[in-house]
Amino acid sequence: MKIVHQRKTQATYTIIILNLVLFGLEIHWGGSDNLYTLDYLGALVPEKVWSAGEWWRLLSANFLHFGILHLITNMLALFLLGRVVELNLGTGRYLLVYFSSGIGSMLFFSLLSLKRGETNLVLVGASAAIMGLIGVILAISLQLWLKKKTALNAKRLRLIILIIIIQFIFDNLVPQVSFYSHLFGLIIGFLVGSCLLFINFNYE
Repeated sequence: MKIVHQRKTQATYTIIILNLVLFGLEIHWGGSDNLYTLDYLGALVPEKVWSAGEWWRLLSANFLHFGILHLITNMLALFLLGRVVELNLGTGRYLLVYFSSGIGSMLFFSLLSLKRGETNLVLVGASAAIMGLIGVILAISLQLWLKKKTALNAKRLRLIILIIIIQFIFDNLVPQVSFYSHLFGLIIGFLVGSCLLFINFNYE
C-alpha cells in the first residue's frame, strides 16, 4: 500500500468536515441523542424509505451520529482508513466505494428490516461506509498476497482479517450497534474494491 500524502486525501477531510457540520446541526436542533432531531435531519427509518419514498435517507443517514462518542470513533476510523484507501484508489474510486458501501448498506438494511417487520428502526452513522473501506483494504491485501505470497503480505492479510473478526465480535456484544449494516458495508466495499482493482488499478 502507498504512504499517505495529505495533499491527495482531500476527499476524506471533506467527508469528515461534513460529518462535523451535520453533528453541529444535530446539537443546534435538539441534540444528537434526540430521535426526533435525527429523524428530521434524515436518519434511516425503513418505513419512511419504503412507504413515504424518502430515498434520500439512504444517503443522509451516513452523515448523522448518535452521541459524541459515536461521532469520535467513526471520524477517527475514517481519518485512519480513509486516507489510505483514497491514496491507493484515487479520489474518484474512493468516493465510489465509500458511497456505494454506505448507501448500499442502508438499502439492504432497509430491505432486511422490511422482511423482518422492523420498519420503525432508526439507523445513523458513517460506520457502514467505513466498513466498506475495510472491505477495500481486505481486497488490496488479498490481491497483494495472491500476487506475491511473501511473509509480509501474509501478515497484512491476517491482520485485516483479525480486525474484521474483532469488529464483528464487538458488534454482537453491543446491542446499539448494527451488525448487519456493518456486514453489508464490508461486503459491498470488498466487491466494489475488487472490481476496481481488477479493471484498472495499479498498486504497490
